[in-house]
Amino acid sequence: MRKTASIVLVAALAVLSAVRLPAEATDKALMTTGTIRTVQASARTLVVALTDGGEGKFVWNDETKITGVLSPGARVTIRYVTSGGGNLALQITVPRS
Repeated sequence: MRKTASIVLVAALAVLSAVRLPAEATDKALMTTGTIRTVQASARTLVVALTDGGEGKFVWNDETKITGVLSPGARVTIRYVTSGGGNLALQITVPRS
């Protein structure tokens, strides 16, 4: 019985050590809100008049989760990371009005 328990324990540890944790990029995500000024779908870019003041330009990719319709004048919340000098949106949410 002890031998079986030892084998199971060793096998479990081997499986756990082989599992890779997801990238921690989303742990460093920032969040902002504002009003959409322009949307350029072909370039996947969005310019937002930020609630805090100023403007922000964001890009999105195939992995960005978009909820709602991106249109000028819509309020938006964006969760993003800075990447290569730009802002990559991880999630863009346009709440229902």
